[in-house]
Amino acid sequence: MTENSLHREIIELHAQNPHCNQKLEDFSCQGFFQSEKTGNQCDIQLLVVSGVIAKVGYHLQGSALATAAASLLAIEIQGMNTADANILAQRIILYLMDSTDDSLPGDLCVYESIRRFPERFDCASLPWRALLIALEE
Repeated sequence: MTENSLHREIIELHAQNPHCNQKLEDFSCQGFFQSEKTGNQCDIQLLVVSGVIAKVGYHLQGSALATAAASLLAIEIQGMNTADANILAQRIILYLMDSTDDSLPGDLCVYESIRRFPERFDCASLPWRALLIALEE
């Protein structure tokens, strides 16, 4: 199986130039997730104002794909209300685990290529799992 070349380009762009790759000093909630499979970890912070995610920051130790996934997450959820961000995170994880034919918005379309490679699921879902933990607070 091969990856879509546009998807690969998007992933590489985010891996090489990740957005919001910094810990926030001022945040409302935080989530940490460490993969049992790979040991990769993501610590995410959110500044939530009136139910809307105003800022996203994270620190990630993991693969280039995990870095790209965190960057895509940050761009996608900034400005989103927390309920919608929670739904999106669950949707991404289900998208990888299930054969649903739903399409994902914007650059999250890269998950169409990722889901053809189950060995990549752990890295691709890492920041989304940290986000779900942060939103539990």
